[in-house]
Amino acid sequence: MATLILRDTHLALEEKMKSLDKLKKETAIKIREAASHGDLKENGEYHAAREEQSLIVRKTQLLQTHSPFQIIEIGEIETDTVGFGNKVTILEEGTGQSKDYYLLGPIEFELDLYPLVVTIHSPFGQAIVGKKVNDDFTLDIRGEETKFTITAIKKVDEK
Repeated sequence: MATLILRDTHLALEEKMKSLDKLKKETAIKIREAASHGDLKENGEYHAAREEQSLIVRKTQLLQTHSPFQIIEIGEIETDTVGFGNKVTILEEGTGQSKDYYLLGPIEFELDLYPLVVTIHSPFGQAIVGKKVNDDFTLDIRGEETKFTITAIKKVDEK
């Protein structure tokens, strides 16, 4: 099954992957230079560069695990019911304050492109999919039933 992703996020992902590839190449040079200094057992530069490269490889692999992608254009996003690509304003009962949540995918979450990203496959995301404005839903949060109300549904790029 393809991972849903916004067109703009896909472009940001491509840039991130290029950046990680460049960083990986730079780190490989650091590793070679540090290794040329001799004994690797006590070579702090070498070990730091290897650790840095390991983190870069893990990040790259994590981002790649979400492919293949189904690219969603902003114009395809509907706002009559909650679905992928929506900014959903939700009121938690008893707080008197609404919060905006962005119902998106794991890549938007990983790249930290939006505040308060809720992935479409999370329990919270599944609870709001298909809801309309003024619909209520309840979630078990830390063993306590909490009631929420959908107060607005917009596209992620709308103010």
